[in-house]
Amino acid sequence: MKKEDLLLYAVTDRHWLNGEPLVAQVKQAILGGATFVQLREKDLDEAAFLEEALAIQKLCREYGVPFVINDNVALAKKIDADGVHVGQDDMEALLARKELGEDKIVGVSVQTVEQALLAAKHGADYLGVGSVFPTGSKADAIDVDRKTLAAICRAVSIPVVAIGGITRDNVLQLADTGICGIAVISAIFGQPDISAAARDLKRQTRKALGMRLQGVIFDVDGTLLDSMPMWENAAARYLEGLGITPEPNLSQILFPMSLTKAAEYMKERYGLTFTVPEIMEGFNETIHAYYRDEAPPKQGAQELLEALKKEGIPMTVATSTDRYHIEAAFERLGWFPFFEELLTCTEIGVGKVQPKIYELAAKHMGLPCEAVWVFEDALHAAQTAKRAGFPVVGVYDRASEKNQALLKETSDIYMERLWSAQQLFSQIREEN
Repeated sequence: MKKEDLLLYAVTDRHWLNGEPLVAQVKQAILGGATFVQLREKDLDEAAFLEEALAIQKLCREYGVPFVINDNVALAKKIDADGVHVGQDDMEALLARKELGEDKIVGVSVQTVEQALLAAKHGADYLGVGSVFPTGSKADAIDVDRKTLAAICRAVSIPVVAIGGITRDNVLQLADTGICGIAVISAIFGQPDISAAARDLKRQTRKALGMRLQGVIFDVDGTLLDSMPMWENAAARYLEGLGITPEPNLSQILFPMSLTKAAEYMKERYGLTFTVPEIMEGFNETIHAYYRDEAPPKQGAQELLEALKKEGIPMTVATSTDRYHIEAAFERLGWFPFFEELLTCTEIGVGKVQPKIYELAAKHMGLPCEAVWVFEDALHAAQTAKRAGFPVVGVYDRASEKNQALLKETSDIYMERLWSAQQLFSQIREEN
């Protein structure tokens, strides 16, 4: 078990099934971002409990989510579960550890500093502290105030999870207590859309814990899409589409020109009979067809987007490319569900030499700039975001090869290729 596994701890409760299998609800919670699952069954007979435990254990193993059983140490040992969670009236942590061995997880519910110290001494891997808010899911819950919760966190070196009455509306009240996560029941399983509830709650928990990565702003060309070579060859593609062979160094000639000047150059140099606006339109159609039909994702982009979405981290796009091009590519790739907003420099009215597009993206997510990481391949854009207070992830792209040394210096994190979310989180923790 890693400390970060405890960020969003889902505890099952059959009261919310409404005719749906429990394993199906647990799957929705995991898909929404639950990082830990406890099977809590007080009223099932042993055979039914065993059947339920095996089904959920299989699911959790498929998704790499730790799975523990509440109270029933014998059953946890029988099915080789990842561990158990015991209360003050259940088997002591010391006995649970002896029964299960050193390689299993043992969590313990506590309400006082004294109980916390004893559980840690007896080999607990983490503590569940609560109830931190009024709750109806446990009749004998003992309230633990914020001061006691913080005192417990300071007293022990093992992770502490807050539990009891936590919702997306009150979780921010747990900020600065020292907890590493929250455990919930109805805040996930009692909601109409379990997956969406888990995702939203995880996002709020990240805010409460002051995690450095709470949101992401992605550039597109050269960062998510391997599309920069097209921009170098778009004019040549346009001319070739007309049956004209372009000069070998056309991209270098047109590079410093505006689109209008480039159209004027091509009209005169190649004797085109089209008007300059018609050439510009044809040029744009060539670009659009590329995004619609071809523009490939960068290696690792799909996996990173999926993982960040699962973690409940909001993402926005900040691009210099016109919206209709990007939307054509996202439609083909199925990327629209990943992003909360798509912002373009054209629509905002200023390029990435100013931070306006990043500031608007952070404002849309309701996050401070220091909690939103900007992914950029272009040096000037990375420098702009950095000056505005955003942490920056520099992404290598062939088109900006000459600026890589400076991009590395500018960036908080630099990627030769897009990392997995796990690598990203690990590096950010080291940065902290």
